[in-house]
Amino acid sequence: MQTASAKIISSGAVRCSRKLTRNGTVMVSPGQFTDPTMQIAWRKIWRTHFSINLYEALELSSGNRLQDYLLINEGDFVSVNEPIARRSDRKTRTLNALYSGRFLGISSGNLIFEADSEDLETVSAGFPGTVTEIIPDRGAVIETVGAYAAGVWGNNRIGQGILLTLNDIAKDGVFNMESLSMAMAGSVVFANTCFDPEVLQASTRLSPGGLIFGSLPSTLLPIAEQLPFPVIVTDSIGAGRLSAPIYNLLGENIIKCAYLYSVPARGNIPALAEIIIPREEYTGNKNSGLAEVTIGSRVRILDGYYAGEIGYITELKPRTAEEDDETEQIEDRVVICIDTDTNITLPVNNIELLQDDKTRQNR
Repeated sequence: MQTASAKIISSGAVRCSRKLTRNGTVMVSPGQFTDPTMQIAWRKIWRTHFSINLYEALELSSGNRLQDYLLINEGDFVSVNEPIARRSDRKTRTLNALYSGRFLGISSGNLIFEADSEDLETVSAGFPGTVTEIIPDRGAVIETVGAYAAGVWGNNRIGQGILLTLNDIAKDGVFNMESLSMAMAGSVVFANTCFDPEVLQASTRLSPGGLIFGSLPSTLLPIAEQLPFPVIVTDSIGAGRLSAPIYNLLGENIIKCAYLYSVPARGNIPALAEIIIPREEYTGNKNSGLAEVTIGSRVRILDGYYAGEIGYITELKPRTAEEDDETEQIEDRVVICIDTDTNITLPVNNIELLQDDKTRQNR
């Protein structure tokens, strides 16, 4: 099957949409900078529900309108110890959340919450950029400046690495056993094609950031699908080579960082196989993120088992002088309280500082 690459941008504005198949929760805002692993949106199923009797908690009579006492809105996520309702007359009372969860509404005088979530679907940025548009309830459009190519196939993986080629593309450019070397470790390697399944399987020992092929035989697709790093085919399934535009784009960006993003078709969303090469080098947050947060700061966890959870910082743990001498891998950390039973320690670059909701401030 011979199919030309869907789209190529050799240099210019690159705009990529990241969205869910169905309505969910969007976790970013316009103008926000994205890390490659940042979650843009997710859908969850909630396994636990609990209620709080607001009449009893605030010692209210049955004739009172409960909405007048709320500090939160339907759909809001709350964290442990966050104020959720307040009575301000002579019997001043403040009701704080005992657990983290999402507020569903009021039923028979009870505040109804859901908790204990399980991911149904998530979408991540996949590359560093800036959020330029929100797709309501679905996701966002992320933009950067650089190079871009859309391929014809990907193996449902996301990754990144310095862009390299390990053989002479001008001759045959076949990815073979001679191509395997330690230079592949962490790098994104491109070649015309590969014919040997053993080569693909052996490449996993070198932990590359990803592989890009102009073509790949259909018999190798099942193997490529199982590899733990991204594989993208740019031009055709079958026998072929990198097209001239793709070859020129990749060749002009040698030793720059390439971001590979591939997801299968989902619902009415087509499959994606994208190569994104930002013009500016992504360095992450070199400064200590501890300068931006304090004890009591309300934050959202970006990645890992607790991704999407909201909590409060209870302790700051900057890296010590001894850790500076030992390794550069240890980062500033914080202790986050998610609920009365859950306190976790995370790197500061795995959290997002949340601004207080204006509707809450105005209450």
